Amino acid sequence: MGRFENVAALAQPFAGAVGVDLGCGTGRTTRALLAADPRLVHAVDVGATLDDDLLLDPRVRSHIAGLEALPLPDGEADLAVSLNVVEHLHDTAAHLAEVHRVLRPGGRAVLAHSDWDTALFTSDDDALTRTLLDRFVAHVPAQGAETDGFAGRKLLRIAARSPFAVESVHSWADPHRRFDEGSVAWKVATGILAAAGDDPALAPRAAGWVEGLRRSARAGEFLFTVTDVAVVLRKAG
Repeated sequence: MGRFENVAALAQPFAGAVGVDLGCGTGRTTRALLAADPRLVHAVDVGATLDDDLLLDPRVRSHIAGLEALPLPDGEADLAVSLNVVEHLHDTAAHLAEVHRVLRPGGRAVLAHSDWDTALFTSDDDALTRTLLDRFVAHVPAQGAETDGFAGRKLLRIAARSPFAVESVHSWADPHRRFDEGSVAWKVATGILAAAGDDPALAPRAAGWVEGLRRSARAGEFLFTVTDVAVVLRKAG
């Protein structure tokens, strides 16, 4: 299973349940939750990115809203998933307080995030890979977006300060061998290129590094992984 299926499984969806997918993006976690045939999944994100077929699914309700003030009533849901959201928040405590509010007593939440500093790339230049990854982890986008390359390892600390009880902690690293446009490795490498773009000495080396990844992928020698961390939380019932 991939990260979306792993996180959905930890939330333990069940037939007839009401779930919440926070930071839903195109809806890959929503799809994984739907496999259990819930009554309803609230798909919440700050932009309109949910795939069209999910928008048309009667079991899915799309919300365009901030993730620190959810447009849902108290006790609405049986389960909630927050995947790769924490690094983009100004107030993680407010986010978890809202997740706690919208869950019924005994409800289950999964707080999960990739820890980008653990990314592994097969390349011809290990030292350059380390330099580029460090640059990526430390990079703050010009538009002022929140980022945190160490978010995964901080989840338990964040969860311990929330109203939830911590039930369990999990981690995994899925192997990826693709480097075509849209693959996870490609998306991270694109972020690395952006992080190196303002350094006239490093930017061309980064571009050459990406070409090396493409060559490795064509030769069947490429591997990418990143550690994902998930904390399972329970609302007192």
